[in-house]
Amino acid sequence: MHKKKSPRHKLMPLLLVLSLAGCASKPVAWQPEQVSAPAIPALPKEARQQNSLQWCSPTCSAGLMNERVSWQQRMTELEHQD
Repeated sequence: MHKKKSPRHKLMPLLLVLSLAGCASKPVAWQPEQVSAPAIPALPKEARQQNSLQWCSPTCSAGLMNERVSWQQRMTELEHQD
């Protein structure tokens, strides 16, 4: 006696092919979106530093800091003498 194959058995290869095709390609929604880096706008004219004067040197601020430290030391020395 020959048994007829049920319709389920005929659909099995079709389901296998469809599931393999679905796994082969990723949907567009799953791919990461390409994002460009944000543009940094230029500072407004009011926020820019002025060009340094010709007679200023890079050690100018360091010299000023040394002067302030010496002033503070002199003031505290005078307080301790009293």
